[in-house]
Amino acid sequence: MRVVQIDRRTVWALSALAAASFVAAAMMGATGCGATTFHEEGPGQPDEKAYGQVPTGMVGVCRRPFSLEPELINHVLWDHAKECKPDTPKEYLRIGYGNRNNKPAEARDKHARMMRALREGEEGENPRTGTGGNPTLLTMLRTIRNEGLDDPWLKDRISRESARPEACDFSYLLDVMGDQSLLLREGGDQCAVYAYDQEDRQEVCLFDTSVTEAVWFTSAWACMTRTGTFGKGESCHRLCAFDDYCARQVSCAQPDIDLALCALGVCTPEPEVMQD
Repeated sequence: MRVVQIDRRTVWALSALAAASFVAAAMMGATGCGATTFHEEGPGQPDEKAYGQVPTGMVGVCRRPFSLEPELINHVLWDHAKECKPDTPKEYLRIGYGNRNNKPAEARDKHARMMRALREGEEGENPRTGTGGNPTLLTMLRTIRNEGLDDPWLKDRISRESARPEACDFSYLLDVMGDQSLLLREGGDQCAVYAYDQEDRQEVCLFDTSVTEAVWFTSAWACMTRTGTFGKGESCHRLCAFDDYCARQVSCAQPDIDLALCALGVCTPEPEVMQD
């Protein structure tokens, strides 16, 4: 049998290595593994669905695909509005005029013609020419009904119109309700409806109150189209100053006001079909 001799220096080296290993093992047993460090990354971006939600009780809007910006709409709200999609809540207002079947130039001309009719309607009737005031509004609405029969966004609203024995007095109705709304609202607020801006996350006026004919025509809109739906509009009876003739015009004019605002680019939700 062969005997291997190890010199003294090798023995010392092996002894030192063993001792170091023992100390390291003891320290590991005493302190355990080092803790994993997680760096703070901040809150990150909000989920898109949560970002686009409209708080309960506030009016939501969406922008119709392929549509043009209405003159009477708040420009910031238009820029911030998300596009309407199949899963957009039904109660949202649909904003924008024209559609993919319209030529943009023709749609703009039609929109300008309606806005011009509103300006003339607000100014009142010219006794010499017989234009302006109610005659001009009636002509505009008759044109909207005729042209709307081929418009997918308008034709269902036309069918809701009931037979009426006489023409509505739109000019009188809007004059009374416009004046009364300024008296009833605090600080002379000219906004008929507030909507929720999903980007700025606050309520803003749906309409551009710098457009005088828009203020005049929409003064009664919230109460006439869907009483109570929009929350901040006064009742039609208060806006009519409890005048019976004015109240009768509300019932007469409601379908046309709703139709005209939709043609101008603000469509209210379609009413649910009642089941027997």
